[in-house]
Amino acid sequence: MMAFSSDTVPQPQNPSKRRGSSDLPCGNFFRRCFKQLWLFTYMVYILTLDIIEHIFIKAPKIEIEELEKRSEQVAVMTGGPRGIGNDIVKKLLQLDYTVILGVRNESTSQKGIDKIRDLGVTTGRVKFFYLDLKSLESVREFANKVLDSKEGSRIDLLLNNAGIFAEGYEKTGDNFESTFQVNYLSHFLLTNLLLPRIKETATKNGAGDPCHIVSTSSCLHRCGTIDFEELETSKVYSPLECYCLSKLCQIIHVKMLDKKFQEEKMNIHAYAVHPGVIVTGLWDDMGGFKCFKRPFNAVMKWIGRTSDEGANTILYPLLTPDLLDKAGGHYFETGNVVRPDNQANQPEVQQSLWKGSLKLTTSIC
Repeated sequence: MMAFSSDTVPQPQNPSKRRGSSDLPCGNFFRRCFKQLWLFTYMVYILTLDIIEHIFIKAPKIEIEELEKRSEQVAVMTGGPRGIGNDIVKKLLQLDYTVILGVRNESTSQKGIDKIRDLGVTTGRVKFFYLDLKSLESVREFANKVLDSKEGSRIDLLLNNAGIFAEGYEKTGDNFESTFQVNYLSHFLLTNLLLPRIKETATKNGAGDPCHIVSTSSCLHRCGTIDFEELETSKVYSPLECYCLSKLCQIIHVKMLDKKFQEEKMNIHAYAVHPGVIVTGLWDDMGGFKCFKRPFNAVMKWIGRTSDEGANTILYPLLTPDLLDKAGGHYFETGNVVRPDNQANQPEVQQSLWKGSLKLTTSIC
């Protein structure tokens, strides 16, 4: 495990020399089962509260037809047009954005775009580049392709939307636990690689439209605990813990980004959004929890949010003029600023995560 204290700029490291490189989950079987059961119980409690909120507080609405077109603006998003991503892309195209998508399967993603076009959406443009968030090298290649492309000559919006949930234990080629890398670390690297172009765009805009960096987070971040002694792996592995931790890290990253933008007086807003409890493809690979998928889907069909409502919730802060000056550095639920877990607001935690993430991605800024 890497220590999270030095400010020195590190050199790329050989992943095979990093402690905790075993292909087997950390911790004995019984401790893993106990930890998983405890987290599952806690998550059910958090989700129940969230679902009750859904009943009384409706998802925000966006009247796309009434909004000003963004014909000159460019959005970069991780993940293809499926689940919430499908409805996000649809709304961005309706607003006439140029949308650059980082996807693993271009042909499948193109079919998703074709379905959107079949609904009568003729505005906007889409560009695909290959992106595998389980590879930091792929993230760098994707970022370079975006920056070298005609479409990427400006970036007004970065949507860190792709993610995985409870897929089971896997180490990536970079030797990180896969959920931590896909949901957080690769997005941290991507954001920093694209940040110079985002800053250029914000400078060109002047006091006009701000640029935005949006991370799709989760209310389950409240089940995560930051421990810098086992950040990128676990002493006792739990896929649920890794998911919750990755979502907590996203919110901490957003808060640190916004502090830097304020210090530099950049017209950029960074924030995290919980889209609500929604049945999407994210639940398709639930590891040892697949037995819960069918009853969960049946219940959520009646009381959960749709992917369209989830997309509205994610885009609401950046498309609502009254929120633009308040969006930076905040965590949103149901269109409202909500206080996240206390860990996210601790300056020492924010600093340590930032410095540690730079080390893990070999310090690119």
